[in-house]
Amino acid sequence: MRRLLRTVDTTLAIVFGERATAQSALKRIGRSHAPVRGQAADGRAYRARDPELMLWVQATLVLTSVRWYEAIMGRLSERERDAYWAEGKFFAGELGVPKDLFPATYSDLERYEETMLRTVVVPDPTAKVVAHDVVRPYAWLPEVAYWPTDALAAALLPVALRKAFGYRFGTPQRVFYRAVIVAIRALRLLLPEWLTVVPQARRFEKAMNHRREAA
Repeated sequence: MRRLLRTVDTTLAIVFGERATAQSALKRIGRSHAPVRGQAADGRAYRARDPELMLWVQATLVLTSVRWYEAIMGRLSERERDAYWAEGKFFAGELGVPKDLFPATYSDLERYEETMLRTVVVPDPTAKVVAHDVVRPYAWLPEVAYWPTDALAAALLPVALRKAFGYRFGTPQRVFYRAVIVAIRALRLLLPEWLTVVPQARRFEKAMNHRREAA
């Protein structure tokens, strides 16, 4: 949980922070990933700073965040999708991904994901164990306690990975996912902004409004 909170805090600092704050957060990410290296089950060596691995990670973050956003807020235009991916490319580039590796547009990014899932991204036993530990961090909790998060994970995973990791997405999970979406949409209208918008985003909007007024 602490790692998740640190990751979220760092991500929000990059997205909504001033340039110096964002650059500092990017440097922290670079330092923390630099020593991560090892050997996969099939004998292949890997390192966290591998540009192709970093591109895949950034692609999954961008695609999942857009799909979650659109499920609640409605579909973005192609221009908005491309703009979001352009920002994602900038952050990944700052971490060391070369420009020639990036899919050019959001549609190209989706095609890249399809290709990766068809050819490269095939979870091995180690990946399945790690995924289980991430989604179910507390072994002492009964399995039923993780049913809601399992259902949400299944909803957001591509079908190929959903099957590979053994997540069910039948009628109960679909109904629950839809209920969560409806509930979030309703709560956004009923609750005050300080509960529905993260502090970093509120500060960013406030700063942008001040700049517009001063212009």
